[in-house]
Formats: sequence, structure tokens, C-alpha cells
Amino acid sequence: MAPVQWLVTLTFRVTVSGVRSKDDSVDAGFEQLKHGLCSGKELPMEASVRRITNLVEEEPIFGIKW
Repeated sequence: MAPVQWLVTLTFRVTVSGVRSKDDSVDAGFEQLKHGLCSGKELPMEASVRRITNLVEEEPIFGIKW
């Protein structure tokens, strides 16, 4: 029997300003997230977990989804 697999989705929330496009806001958000994680700052986060039953039909694990 194969081991149970879980998909854990972590959602971090950051607010950015001074950007004009959706792509720029994503880039600025990633920079804020990296800076916050590296500095040990507490960041608002939400986690959801679900059991993977059919890996082929699940959402992509890698990549950016928005």
C-alpha cells in the first residue's frame, strides 16, 4: 500500500503599493514575503490541507497560481 500523500497549501498575505500592474504586484509581494521570512517577521498565513487521491487530477504543485 502506498503512503498517504497530502497537499498542503500555504497562503501568505502581504500588501504592496506603488505598483501599476498585476505582475509587478506579484513580484513586490514575493519580495516582501522573502524579506519577512528571512528576518523572522511574523506574517499573516492561512493553511489548508487535503489528501491527494489522484495526483494527475490535482492542481499543479509547482508554479504560480492567481
